[in-house]
Amino acid sequence: MNLCARLRWKGYYARDWSSLGELAVRLSESDVPFSCLDTAQPWGPDEALCAPERCGPQRACYRPSPLLPRATLS
Repeated sequence: MNLCARLRWKGYYARDWSSLGELAVRLSESDVPFSCLDTAQPWGPDEALCAPERCGPQRACYRPSPLLPRATLS
């Protein structure tokens, strides 16, 4: 999963994702619009809409999020 560091949504502020699966579930449950930290709007600096599936490495404004849960060895 790629998640832009600039993507924001209401559930973002909880930041209690224990796994990528949990993050995916929380993103799919989101019923509020996404926004960009750079523009404070539902579109990014490139004027394309913000959403987890749209804000990825294919966009010039993308920055990888340091908040993604990392896989750990058991």
